[in-house]
Amino acid sequence: MRTRLIETTVGVMDARDALILKKLIMDRFPREVELSLNLSTALASNISTEERCIDISFIFKNVVKFGLCGLDYFNENLLDTCFCEVIDSDFLNQQKTLVEKGFKHYFLECYDEVIEVVAQEYNLILPDGFRIADEKMDKSV
Repeated sequence: MRTRLIETTVGVMDARDALILKKLIMDRFPREVELSLNLSTALASNISTEERCIDISFIFKNVVKFGLCGLDYFNENLLDTCFCEVIDSDFLNQQKTLVEKGFKHYFLECYDEVIEVVAQEYNLILPDGFRIADEKMDKSV
């Protein structure tokens, strides 16, 4: 399995300690998964704040595959960062219509869990009034 990091609004989240899963909500209609997480701001590359931690949420839409595994039982030590996309996903390679519709295969590594999601899109929700660093975002990653 090959993965590539995803640079989000808060930048690259660079260590498993960056995210702690607080709550998971799964809706069947529409097929959505919402992950409420605590983000260590020091481990995100594009944050400028005095806060050590902030609450964020990922909302995955049109979910066709979801899994949660304890980190100690996850046998793939190939994740680039906390949030990455699977390149040449076996699952998506077997489901060509999903690829055509824009579905992607994601892994989110938290402090104690690894979450796998195949979805058409995701949104990252930040706290109200939160500001992103506007200078020198490292594009070489």
